[in-house]
Amino acid sequence: MLNRQKVLMEMLHRARRPVSRLELTKWAFVLRQETGTNGGPSFYDFVPYHYGPYSFALVREVETLIAEGYINESDNAWKLGRTPCNRDTLPAAVSRDIDRVVRRLSLKPINELMNYVYRSYPAFTVNSKRERLAPRPSAEPMVYTAGYEGLQVDGFLNLLVQSGISRLVDVRRNPVARRYGFHKSTLNRLCGLIGICYEHVPELGIASDQRQSLESPADYSMLFESYERNTLTSENVAVERVARLIVESPSVLVCMEADPCFCHRSRLASEVAERTGLPVVHLEPRP
Repeated sequence: MLNRQKVLMEMLHRARRPVSRLELTKWAFVLRQETGTNGGPSFYDFVPYHYGPYSFALVREVETLIAEGYINESDNAWKLGRTPCNRDTLPAAVSRDIDRVVRRLSLKPINELMNYVYRSYPAFTVNSKRERLAPRPSAEPMVYTAGYEGLQVDGFLNLLVQSGISRLVDVRRNPVARRYGFHKSTLNRLCGLIGICYEHVPELGIASDQRQSLESPADYSMLFESYERNTLTSENVAVERVARLIVESPSVLVCMEADPCFCHRSRLASEVAERTGLPVVHLEPRP
């Protein structure tokens, strides 16, 4: 069991009552935002959704814990089920932060809790059905790129929302991923839920067999030079399509690699920039 899942169970244990999905999500968000441990390494990220900060990964993992009997669900509320044998292995500092957050928030009525989170973090209300305390950002026309390597899907999508992106252009040849949220069908669905259009342009990707045995900068340079000579030349219609999308609305070219220098999207971005006259901007996670 992941430590972040143990954190959720520890919160339910210390609450000593059923906790709604809304409450647990907001408690976890406050733990991430307002404590020294931030919930521990690889804790959940959050994205603006219908009722403020939300984590698709958190809810998915709770559903798994329910299926395994560790959490029980009744009347739209969660409570502790069977206890894992290693629940008490959380770092002491994380446990102390959990205790502080639950003691502070568990007695708040839900409206008071929501008001606190909304007013403290207005950037997470930009998609809210309840109340919007900040406008959703809209980026200036540029050729944006981003890589999701090392990120959770909620953090990645939040980066796009806060950067003012309204369209994700997936330039992977084969958009599958082991990490939750980045498989084509899931990414398409999650983008739609938060108001980001999803487009897949596989013609401008690089086949996986061409990416084998890349060990040095020279190897990458040879691969990308071949990509420019062959793919970008032969797939002119696809490149023109991407250029039109970039001009129509704030769009980002997405692939896996965090460093654009080691990803073909940087070469594609340069070609699109030349055709549109727009500068290239590589989006990076904010500290």
